[in-house]
Amino acid sequence: MDRGTNDELLAEFGVSRDLVLQWTVVSTVGMLVSLVGFLFVYYLVTGDATVTEFGFDETAGWWNLGLTFLFVMGSMALVIVVHELCHGAAIRAFGGTPRYGLGVVYAVFPYAFATTDTRFTRNQFLVVALAPLVLLTGIGVPVMIAFEWPWLAVPLALNAGGAVGDVWMALTLLSYPADVSVVDSETGLEVYGLPGIERWETAPATVVWDLVVGTAGGVLMLAVVIGVLTPIALAALGVDSLTIGVPDTLLFVFGFLRTPDGGVEFSMGSGVFLVGGAVGIVYAYVRARRRTA
Repeated sequence: MDRGTNDELLAEFGVSRDLVLQWTVVSTVGMLVSLVGFLFVYYLVTGDATVTEFGFDETAGWWNLGLTFLFVMGSMALVIVVHELCHGAAIRAFGGTPRYGLGVVYAVFPYAFATTDTRFTRNQFLVVALAPLVLLTGIGVPVMIAFEWPWLAVPLALNAGGAVGDVWMALTLLSYPADVSVVDSETGLEVYGLPGIERWETAPATVVWDLVVGTAGGVLMLAVVIGVLTPIALAALGVDSLTIGVPDTLLFVFGFLRTPDGGVEFSMGSGVFLVGGAVGIVYAYVRARRRTA
């Protein structure tokens, strides 16, 4: 796309420390939720309940754990390559020439990228950004079900979790009108358009991102508190049992029980996600209020 004679740089978005933290939290929770979601879809279609059972018993040797780790690492490497090639294919479809590379943000967040110097319309860039998530999910899920390969849920979940930066870029651009143009700067975006065009700070897409960040942060924080700190505290205080929520329902949050032999058992339920969702709604509301203040 050629730059218009009256176009000017409207905004430049880079990767900040706060954004890296948001990406990390959303990516971690998103990958776990996606894994459960893909396996649940597989179970609904095939009726194979074994895919919902996780864990290792005492008969599982160290090599079993090692193979699982190698499978996850291998899947991650393969997903990264295919993910970036999808970006590259979309770039070529709109007349660009992709470049590929690796980098590290703030020495803690490694990333791979496919970029180009070509300027795209907003909608073209949305296609480029979301191509890996849409294509690999759209192809992978039917293949997983048709060939009864539940293990495909792992690379599919890794791809979904790894698309957090792509989703952020898409939601950011949706707060601008369709007639702006976009240039990828590897770790950010440059948005060009006619003078006077402003970002819609309370656009639905912006609120959605705040909701996602708040929910993911709430779920992760709650999981750490009730999955690690709370059992330790209850055991130290000598509590025999504690239940939060309604057992055997979607409202179950946490259960703690001291066993007759002096041990403890604890569990978390889907209510954690409901509480996380409530935190996300509050976070999104507060952010929206601050933008309009």
